[in-house]
Amino acid sequence: MGACAGKTAEKAPPKPAETKPPENPKPPTPEADKPQEQPKAVETAPSPQAEEANAEEKTDEDAISISTGLEEFYELGEEIGRGGFSVVFEAKHKENGMKVAVKCVQLACQADDEAMTALKREIRIMKKVNHPNILKLYEVFVEEESFYLVMELVPGKELFERIIDRGQYSERHASNIIRQIVSAVDYLHSNGIAHRDLKPENLLSSGDDENEVIKIIDFGLSKKFGDEQLVTSVGSPGYVAPEVLTAESYDKSVDMWSVGVILYILLCGFPPFFADTSTELFKKIIEVKYDFDDPAWDDVSEAPKEIIRKLLVKDPKERITAHDLAEHPWVKGIGVAEKQLGAGTKMKTSNLK
Repeated sequence: MGACAGKTAEKAPPKPAETKPPENPKPPTPEADKPQEQPKAVETAPSPQAEEANAEEKTDEDAISISTGLEEFYELGEEIGRGGFSVVFEAKHKENGMKVAVKCVQLACQADDEAMTALKREIRIMKKVNHPNILKLYEVFVEEESFYLVMELVPGKELFERIIDRGQYSERHASNIIRQIVSAVDYLHSNGIAHRDLKPENLLSSGDDENEVIKIIDFGLSKKFGDEQLVTSVGSPGYVAPEVLTAESYDKSVDMWSVGVILYILLCGFPPFFADTSTELFKKIIEVKYDFDDPAWDDVSEAPKEIIRKLLVKDPKERITAHDLAEHPWVKGIGVAEKQLGAGTKMKTSNLK
């Protein structure tokens, strides 16, 4: 097997060998709302160890439908993205011409049970969800060395990159963005799923102004939940909730804290919590020390500040839910100011990772 693909890897994972297309493939179509069945499908289930480690996630959909022969159906194009353990190619369906994104994850990078269980969990969750603001997974192929996830192709950029390119935008624009994020999070939570890693890099943006569409991506840290609490410490430092840092059990409300951080940045251009060291940063998050004192907030109305105060709350039980936030007038775009904000300009000099 080849070396794992990463940001500093010298070469991408190998593309699967060319094979002759079958006579009657059954591809997904642009009109389809759900993945189409593929020939040569096989059923694989988590190992006994993975089942024990993830007993809280057992559902009727534990088996993952995986096909072989990716290039019987898709023509792989140029590389369009690269992560720590994966490479993404643009691709086209050979029969109907539909363009998709194919994420290649090398099996060598998933060698231990924990990593493989996490990958299967990500696939299982992505195949279950269906929402206009969540990246769609059509189907999964496996070759000798790699998993290939065939996904919706979004012709855009990470959300904050697009905002920086735009420079200025209005409070109404920020409301439109948050409305879509909250809608997707509400959908996930209503289906028993916590994303656990909401941040700018995991939000894709396409379209312009009122037609802008936001997609939540990367479910690598997402997890099913029930009545039990989540305990694993995960997430990105600047967007993680206090209860995660203090090693307490937590629930889906950690996603709402992340939404609060994202909204704060959307409105002023810099994060609510920042420091020179991780220790100082975590201390500020745990103490919930932030303010609206910067002059950048002078042009922002009171309604979104009120929302932030309901999101960046230390006690998760007091944090507003996605369902309730979706009904807030500001989130629904009612009476939202058209005045331009300068947050996009400030984002250029802020560390938003």
